[in-house]
Parts: sequence; structure tokens; C-alpha cells
Amino acid sequence: MAGPLVNGFQGSVNRQPAPAEAGDFWGVNPRAVVIADAGQLVAPAPSGLIVGNFAWVDSFGNVTQHHVVGAQIGLLHREGNAVIVNFLAPATYIVNEGFPITLYSQGDMWAKFASGATPGQVVYADPGTGAPTTSPSTASVVGSVGLTSGTATSLGGVVTLTAAVGYVSVGDTMTDGTNSGVITAQLTGSPGGNGTYNITGPTPADFSASTVSTLSNVLDVTSVNFGSLAVGDDLSPISANIVSQISGTPGGVGLYLIDGVQQTFASGTITVGSIATPWIVNSVAASGELAKISTWG
Repeated sequence: MAGPLVNGFQGSVNRQPAPAEAGDFWGVNPRAVVIADAGQLVAPAPSGLIVGNFAWVDSFGNVTQHHVVGAQIGLLHREGNAVIVNFLAPATYIVNEGFPITLYSQGDMWAKFASGATPGQVVYADPGTGAPTTSPSTASVVGSVGLTSGTATSLGGVVTLTAAVGYVSVGDTMTDGTNSGVITAQLTGSPGGNGTYNITGPTPADFSASTVSTLSNVLDVTSVNFGSLAVGDDLSPISANIVSQISGTPGGVGLYLIDGVQQTFASGTITVGSIATPWIVNSVAASGELAKISTWG
């Protein structure tokens, strides 16, 4: 069996054939697939899906390898639908957008572990890529991003906000679905809550007892279930990383600047680190090697 490739060419010969590739079957226990309607289980744009990694399917049949709370999880089976599209590339594990896929929620499969694995360990899914790992979540907190609801009136660039649910920050974009504006300062009231705010473009905001929400880059952590937060942490399901802590207890309750596009996330559990799956490791794997995993123990 050919060993590692060197500039696209065979570089060595192994004594033993490779047992499998990531995403292959290995056992004969019953198998079950993730359920979705016809035509829904396809690789998404623009980057497709990685074979042998976990993926999540939401209630609309959308597939992603970034953790989605409440979505079905399954391991992406290797079935010959990863097509090499890069010129002269020797191999690929990428199923390109639009190609059909099969996700298995039960069964016996092979998976690759970047840091190795030991029999009996629980298999976790990296929340950003779906990659199998034996490292559990490092923290769980309750928080929100932006204002999920409130009532606003405005006059001369000053907005009066009442019935606020969530946290308002300078730089947030406030909208009622028609009019919008950027908050530049809080003038009065409870910090980040009910009160008056200066607001400017991109379009002149004219709220008249309107129900409004805000898009934000600030995470408001209100409680910690376990662990602590740190700069660079990958957060799910809000699809962002922590850039810096603005205020509060270091690594705990407080405000955090996050990267990515402005978004709104209603108060809920936010996970840092990997997501537990029903799969268990069944064989030894060194760093970067394959291990057998199963939902049957």
C-alpha cells in the first residue's frame, strides 16, 4: 500500500495495507441514518463538507459542520462523492456543494483523531469543524448577543428604549425591519437596557413605538455553568470567537467582544470546546491515526 505522497507522487511503501479511510464502516452492528426530507441532505455552499467529520442538520434540512443547538448530528460516511477539483491535487476529503451525502447517527465507523484516542473514551465533535476528538467541552455559559426585543421611539436622532430584552452596546445596529440606525452613545438609563440613546445612519432611524432588535458584536454572559472563557475561544452556536473581555469577572460573568458579523442571539446556553456525541472509541489510535468508533459501546 502506498505511503505518504511527496509532491503528489508515491513516497514510500507500507508493510501493511491501511485498514480504512475516515468515514468507512468497520462493524456489522445495525446502522441508522439521520432523517431528512427528499433532496435536503446535500453539501452546503461555499466550502462543502469534510468526509469522516460530524455534521449537524437543522429542522429545514440545512447541513453544516458548525454546531447547531437542537440539530441532528451524524458522521459523514465515505461513499465516493468527494471529487478532486483542484488541478493536480492527489486526493481530497471534501464533498463539494450540492452533492448528496449520508450522515450516520448509529453504527460502527472509522474516524481520524488528531490527538489520538484510547478505547472507552467518549467521542466529541469540534463545534467549528465537526472533527472527531476525545477532548470535552472546556466551558458552558448562559449569555445573549444584542437586543432580542424592545420598544423604541425616536426624535431628532435620540431613541427612547423600553421593554428591553438583551443588552444594547455602542456600535449595535438597531432595526425594526424597515428603519435602522447605529447606536453611538447611551445618554440615560440602565447600562445596556432601558433608556435613551444617540443613533445615526446608515438610514435615518424613525421609530414610532416600534418593536426593535439590535445586531451586535458584544456577548453578555449572565451566568457560568462550568469552566471559564478566554480570548480566542470558539463559541457555539453563535458562530464567533472571543476577541477581548470588556468588563466583569475575568473569564466569567461580564461583557465580551466577539468577531464576525453582527448578530442577535437570545439568552441561552453557549458552549466552549467540543460537543459530546453518542459514539465511543473502540481501538487505539496515535496522533493523526484512525480509530474504530461505535454507538453500541
